[in-house]
Amino acid sequence: MKFKTIIELICDAADKDDAMNIAGDYLRGEEDFGVRSMRCTTISLRTQRVIRYTATSLVALLFFSVLICRFISQEKGAEFCSQRSVGLGSTYTVVPELKTGNDEDFKADWEKKKDAAVLEYLKK
Repeated sequence: MKFKTIIELICDAADKDDAMNIAGDYLRGEEDFGVRSMRCTTISLRTQRVIRYTATSLVALLFFSVLICRFISQEKGAEFCSQRSVGLGSTYTVVPELKTGNDEDFKADWEKKKDAAVLEYLKK
């Protein structure tokens, strides 16, 4: 049976090349200092492949299920929105008919019509 072994060495080094040289010397047995800690994990290749493919499959399944749910909700949402008007409940807007001739006249007419519409709305 084949196994996968991962060795992690933590050492003090000036740069990447120096760290690689220290790790190589340590593993060859030529150097006993410079390495702070070493961790080693071993797993069979069969188990590692099962874990990798299962995780990949789960991520893909999750992605496609989200897409399918979104598509289905949009289909139902379009049906739902066509039956109901879009907007907030109990929200009303008063917009009187506007005539825009002169800017000053427009502003004065707008103020009069707006005030009249608001008063009429409040009376209801």
